[in-house]
Amino acid sequence: MTDTNMLDYIGDKMDALDFDGDLDLNWDKQAHVIELEMTMYVDAAEGFEVEDQDGQQVEAGNEVDYADAILFYDRTRLNGADYQENYLATFGFAGKKGIEKAQVDALFGYLQDLLDDGQSDLFDFVDGTSEAETFELMFDQAKYDAAYAAQPNAAKQTFLAYPKF
Repeated sequence: MTDTNMLDYIGDKMDALDFDGDLDLNWDKQAHVIELEMTMYVDAAEGFEVEDQDGQQVEAGNEVDYADAILFYDRTRLNGADYQENYLATFGFAGKKGIEKAQVDALFGYLQDLLDDGQSDLFDFVDGTSEAETFELMFDQAKYDAAYAAQPNAAKQTFLAYPKF
């Protein structure tokens, strides 16, 4: 486990998710951040008007996409609060020491449910069966905290190092 860095571990966890959309992992070496981007796709339904994230009208039969991201940032370099509004969730890590394995495991345990529910909610939104005015994924901190609390103590004491360039 000590040979696995956080970028590789997050990538492996991402690959193990059962998700029909796109998942991309972006590493900004200079800023010491990693972004996990998630994009969902559904077809716009007949007779229901949908505006995409850019404010453009999507015609029936065309694809609607929704994108969001999770940010992993170096707490020794950045203030995560400055970025919270732009991301579904943010997770700080301890510089070169990296991030707790338990944090990543808890996130991906919860993320599968979030993506499944989100995809279903997006379908409902686009076909007009949802009563919501807008669609967005909502990160449930309490569910993540419960998933983290369920992690073994060994995982809470094991760190996945920040990757070396």
